[in-house]
Amino acid sequence: MRGQKQVTIDGYDYLITQFGARKGVKLGKKVSKVILPAIAKVYGDESQEMNLGAVLEAIADHIDDLDEATIEELLSETTCNKYALDFDKHFAGRYSALFKLLWEVIEFNFQDVFQIVAEDTTE
Repeated sequence: MRGQKQVTIDGYDYLITQFGARKGVKLGKKVSKVILPAIAKVYGDESQEMNLGAVLEAIADHIDDLDEATIEELLSETTCNKYALDFDKHFAGRYSALFKLLWEVIEFNFQDVFQIVAEDTTE
């Protein structure tokens, strides 16, 4: 059964529903192209000091892998105040809310994969 998570961002209540396996694998591959290089920057440095600049650079290097269609698909299982999201209207001028919600969706759907990667790099 697919799980659900309720989050509130900037006064709006969102209900995130986990992706089915097929959709999750498809989107997970795209998200991994952006997130995994950032995780590598965090855990690949032997000094164990997080370099935020290096993490942001790794994300920026791969941000084109998350095009607008992928972002809309990532949000396709999320509702706002019990209604389907009208992506173009809902996030006009509210880009920080969009990125906060995207992070919540990605974390909720793929946290187990990223935990495995993080655990493997610290051993």
